[in-house]
Amino acid sequence: MKAICTPMFLVLVLVAVLTANAAQAQQPPDKPVAPIPAPFVNAKKVFIANGAGDNDPGIAKYTNGPDGLYNQFYADVKALGKYEIVAAPADADIVLELRVDYPPLDPHSTYPKFRAEVRDPKTNVLLWTCTEPLNGALLARNGRKNIAQAVSKLADDLKKAASAQ
Repeated sequence: MKAICTPMFLVLVLVAVLTANAAQAQQPPDKPVAPIPAPFVNAKKVFIANGAGDNDPGIAKYTNGPDGLYNQFYADVKALGKYEIVAAPADADIVLELRVDYPPLDPHSTYPKFRAEVRDPKTNVLLWTCTEPLNGALLARNGRKNIAQAVSKLADDLKKAASAQ
């Protein structure tokens, strides 16, 4: 049986070891994970504000009228089972404000995005934001489905973010 320790083999092993050590030495240290604001994580009671301004006929026609987007978001947040929804901001730990972001004059982005802002009801400080894009649709049933999916995902994003700690 021939010996494996030829000079070429030893050179290859040495290069592999040196490369691995150099790669390990160049790795940046782990970045600290920024904390999620405690009022958001610890919230039990929420007030849902309709900042969507969904009087946009392009959205309202797919959501059963001008308050349809708000009603959908309200139902999705309630279905999470994480929060008690209260009728006044003063009774809430956080305020969830639903918004619609319309794209600027950008040819690559023609559809709005739905955004949920998490605010402290006492100071109105913005604590967190989640955004979901709205996919376009040619058919009305697909428009309704895409809006429902985006708003539902937005509520789920909030739950995941608040539970990430």
